Amino acid sequence: MDQRGTGGNVRTVEGRTHGHVRCTPPAAAELFEIAVLDTTGDDGEARWHTIGWGVDRGHADSIAEAYVTRPLCPYDEAQVRQNGHLVNVHRRPA
Repeated sequence: MDQRGTGGNVRTVEGRTHGHVRCTPPAAAELFEIAVLDTTGDDGEARWHTIGWGVDRGHADSIAEAYVTRPLCPYDEAQVRQNGHLVNVHRRPA
């Protein structure tokens, strides 16, 4: 979805430009995605679920670590990705 904004033009698929800016700023590519492995499904299949975003790697790592070490229902594994690339894995302590 585009919204009106000041400054900058967005190029359409056809190559035209208009005075809109995207809702997701380019800086969103710098966010770190945090996903956890959910093994509690009824069908026995493990699935990855995105639980949030970190503004930098340290922030994302601390959130991921909290989800695998929390006392109540910790997840088995958490992954941190940036732009689809895996940058860190956290696992529940044995």
